[in-house]
Amino acid sequence: MYNFAVDRVIQEILNLKANRVLLQFPEGLRNHAFEVAKALEETTSAQLIVSGDPCYGACDVPLWQADSLGYDLIVHYGHSQMPTLATPRVLYVEAQIDIDVGSVVSKALTQLEGRASIGLVSTIQHLDQLHEAEKILLEAGKKVLIGKPTGRTMYAGQVLGCDYSCVMHSNENAEAFLFIGGGAFHPLGLSLATGKEVVAADPYTDTVSRITEVERMKIMKKRSAAISAAKRAKKFGIIIGLKLGQRRLDDAFSLKKKIEEKGKEALLISMDEIGFANLVNFSEIEAFVDTACPRIALDGIEDLPRILITAQEALVMLGDMAWSEVWRATFSGGRDST
Repeated sequence: MYNFAVDRVIQEILNLKANRVLLQFPEGLRNHAFEVAKALEETTSAQLIVSGDPCYGACDVPLWQADSLGYDLIVHYGHSQMPTLATPRVLYVEAQIDIDVGSVVSKALTQLEGRASIGLVSTIQHLDQLHEAEKILLEAGKKVLIGKPTGRTMYAGQVLGCDYSCVMHSNENAEAFLFIGGGAFHPLGLSLATGKEVVAADPYTDTVSRITEVERMKIMKKRSAAISAAKRAKKFGIIIGLKLGQRRLDDAFSLKKKIEEKGKEALLISMDEIGFANLVNFSEIEAFVDTACPRIALDGIEDLPRILITAQEALVMLGDMAWSEVWRATFSGGRDST
């Protein structure tokens, strides 16, 4: 069902005369690694290696791993290139999926009753189906809004887990949003970023769900409580992500200065994998600030005994950002620094 663009990849390998190629798959596509690698091996003489490390998105390209292996090309599957990132010798294969969305979009219409203007979005895998979804909505008498690509996105209507900037300019005109894709991860982020109701149409399960104000408020109360708890902390650990698209040194240095100006202490901590095992032994630290991917803090790290807030939430804690601005700032696409 996925388009792995094998012919395109083969041509790129031949054009570059690549001897060693590193293939990178997100978890959901790793069950296709054998078939893709075999197809490439049968047509090229390149040595193919599959990265076994986690892959969290286009922000997470294994440049260090590839350098250590003496690579000529990285083929990154499942995401589109981020315009804000310079990634030489990386070929992005979006692996869009051929799946019918007509049935589930028609079902979603019942959840969109009373809403005249609908913002339409999806992840990279389903962007080809947006036109089909748009046609169904138009035939139902809806006005359809598809945001232009901005920030870290390449295509109209595309959203990422950390970037919903394509809907920001149309947010005021949209009464609700329709998300095409699987899972609750992106619909929840979309709801937080826009403050609007989101209907999620999942073509894999042919089911429709809704993210309402009640669910947004649960998250907002939880995050507000984390900020309040962080205000009482005296020692902070400011996390610097080392993944290519999560590296924000300027933000980290700025936050350290601001925290110390409040009479508190701050320690800069760099890490590639931000998880329980790498954080729990910093026993002196009372609160962590995540300057890498905001979803790390928002989704939480299970059993972590210390507070973990985003860089934007830290600005709220410091009085440098209004609470009403935090979600727009968090999901606006951000910037990267080295």
